[in-house]
Amino acid sequence: MRKWTEVPGDEQLRLREAYQRELDRAPATCSLDEKVTRFAAWLAARDIAFSAEDISRRTR
Repeated sequence: MRKWTEVPGDEQLRLREAYQRELDRAPATCSLDEKVTRFAAWLAARDIAFSAEDISRRTR
C-alpha cells in the first residue's frame, strides 16, 4: 500500500476529483472524522493509505 504522501500531485488531483464524484452521490456529513474515514476507506480500495495526519501536514 502506498502512502498518500508518496502519490504524485497530479495523481492526487485525479483521485480527489474521482472521489468528489462519489461524494456527490453519498450522504453529506459535517464530521471531519467521518470525512477522513470515508476518504481513507475509498483510497484503501485503491491501495493507498491516508490518515488525518496527511491533512495536518498539508497545512504546515
